[in-house]
Amino acid sequence: MSKVKTFICTIPYQPKGETPEKDGLKPLRYEARGNAKLVYGETRFPIVPVINGYAEKGDRVRVLAILTEGDNFSYNYETYFVPEIAALAEKNGYAFEGIEIISSPDSEDIDTQLVLFADIISRIGYNEEIHTCITYGTKPTPIVQFMALNYINELKKETPTDTPIKCVAYGRFLHNDYEGQGVGRIWDQTALFYMNATVNALAKNRAADPEKAIRIMLGLEAVEDSEDD
Repeated sequence: MSKVKTFICTIPYQPKGETPEKDGLKPLRYEARGNAKLVYGETRFPIVPVINGYAEKGDRVRVLAILTEGDNFSYNYETYFVPEIAALAEKNGYAFEGIEIISSPDSEDIDTQLVLFADIISRIGYNEEIHTCITYGTKPTPIVQFMALNYINELKKETPTDTPIKCVAYGRFLHNDYEGQGVGRIWDQTALFYMNATVNALAKNRAADPEKAIRIMLGLEAVEDSEDD
């Protein structure tokens, strides 16, 4: 049985304008950096290039949308997110299993973040491929997403290859785009997640010189030849 491809993202806050033309959430052409799968046209949501790049016709696709309580979030979700995801699913021919909302209060207190973490991991089953976008949300949100990814990577496994983390993406609006071309950039940050997993493994295994091992993996230090006779 093929894996379900699950995509996790956060609905943005950008405010509604007096007219749709004045809405804060504008479509951008995100230039892909470090991953050709993320090449795409205009979109308001960087998770869209991720879905487009990692899901193929006939794939079972589900989307988990972190939706903060509030009018701006609801407006962007209903007006832009749902129609764009539905159009992409129809265009690419996914076996689309729908959008699941993970509701969260508009608060930064620790209890809110811990409940969000628990809600994310409760939605993930076995035999899924996980992709996430850390673009939107307040500062704690990507931290919570990384916590959830760590849990999934370590504990949501029946076999060593079960529930892999396939892509962590970050999209950025270019504020210095003075010509107003509506350009952003999207980066693949998956290596950061796996570096964190490597650090945890080094700590768990009591590595003799973990900092040197990390520098070697990053290409910052040459591997010394063995001088054993």
